Amino acid sequence: MAWHELDKSWHDTTVDYCDVCGNLLIARYWSFVEPVGGETRRCCDESCERLFHRLRRIEESAPGS
Repeated sequence: MAWHELDKSWHDTTVDYCDVCGNLLIARYWSFVEPVGGETRRCCDESCERLFHRLRRIEESAPGS
């Protein structure tokens, strides 16, 4: 869990999006490791990480999951 800078050259036209909410990542992003699976996620900020964990709990508690 840490902040990372998006180091891009001025002519780089690639775009990066938040893995949780889909917003555009402009200059920096918050990263965290998913507890199940160990995949690293990039998101807007700490609130998106909390949203990710909340949605995961809701998904796991849903009937038929």
